[in-house]
Amino acid sequence: MAYILGEREFWGLPFKVSPAVLVPRPDSETLIEVALRLLPDRRGAWRVLDLGVGSGCLLLALLHEYPAAQGVGLELSPEALAIAQANARALHIDNRVDLILGDWRPAGWERTLAGPFDLVVSNPPYIEAGAIDRLMPEVARFEPKLALDGGLDGLAAYRCIAAAAPALVAPGGVLLAEAGEGQATEISRIFRDVGLRVQGPFKDLTGINRVVVATH
Repeated sequence: MAYILGEREFWGLPFKVSPAVLVPRPDSETLIEVALRLLPDRRGAWRVLDLGVGSGCLLLALLHEYPAAQGVGLELSPEALAIAQANARALHIDNRVDLILGDWRPAGWERTLAGPFDLVVSNPPYIEAGAIDRLMPEVARFEPKLALDGGLDGLAAYRCIAAAAPALVAPGGVLLAEAGEGQATEISRIFRDVGLRVQGPFKDLTGINRVVVATH
């Protein structure tokens, strides 16, 4: 329905969507809530990075809440990046955000992002590759596989993010990663293995451990 209408509300804001991006979901609003709890200064001139920006819902909602912040969004899909750019313009945040076409898989990718950042967020692909076809039909048939496919065990993206985190997260900064059901424990281990301190996880409204928090 969101693709038919071309729009979906997230965090009280309207976001343009297309089949190039995941439809924003209430589960992901947990990440915004956790960010506001951990960085309570709404006037802070934070530097915010969103890895896998998609529609821009996470990054742009955070910049809406932090009017002095500057944001960077990394996205592999040109079509998704165009949607995020359109949303930034519609929300009048385009002057505070730099949306970049890029890939987190090659070695050294993090050096292109001019870090470190006070807040790094990500809702990466976390579905096991072999399980995508068994998802609900409205997801498996219509939402972009690039934004769903997390590799053989669903955790490939988290390993890439963890390896780059020491360079991307400023001392005292925070990394927030959305997790699929049952994944929070293993994601926490991946983050600890690179020397990050892990908090949480934080539950969404359905009681699922949805957001893993790591600090540098």
